[in-house]
Amino acid sequence: MNRILIIEDEIIIAESLRIFLKKNSYEITISSNVEKAIYNLENGSFDAVICDINLQEKMNGIELIQKFHQLDQHGPVIFLTAYSNPQVMDNAEAVTPYAYILKPFNNQQLLITLNLALKNRENFVPPSPDTSLTEKLSKREIEILQSLATGKTNKVIGKELCISKLTVDTHVKNIKEKLQLNKKGELIRFVLSNRL
Repeated sequence: MNRILIIEDEIIIAESLRIFLKKNSYEITISSNVEKAIYNLENGSFDAVICDINLQEKMNGIELIQKFHQLDQHGPVIFLTAYSNPQVMDNAEAVTPYAYILKPFNNQQLLITLNLALKNRENFVPPSPDTSLTEKLSKREIEILQSLATGKTNKVIGKELCISKLTVDTHVKNIKEKLQLNKKGELIRFVLSNRL
């Protein structure tokens, strides 16, 4: 039986999902706040995560998933949200979710998306690292790329590496040109697929 973590602060939606998915042979754990979600992500293993973006706390769903982005044991992420503005969608894309479903949603649509996400994960063969591309990057560029993949801003990366934000901006521009990638989500996927 597949284990699904639902991170949703609206109890009625979370319970409705739990009942529906349980009828469809899923084992469900609900986290109704960030603290419970962090506990479950640190101490459990899930086949997929369904996460609301607005958790009405200090950390939103995107930031929460970003914090655990490297933990592959939690499977694909499906965001459920009422937010459809481009900035939120770009931020969500940076953590490479499997899907982004707008509320109000159709239970059947969510079930099909979840089934496909799990099926695709079973059939996924990780790409072999492309060493020819990573060899193009300097040691400093690899450091910056790894920091970007953890969700840090250019300003934070600059402080940590004792260089200016402008220098980090230049490195990021050079990295994008060398790898022929444009979006932050593409850079994160590159880091993960090349196991940097």
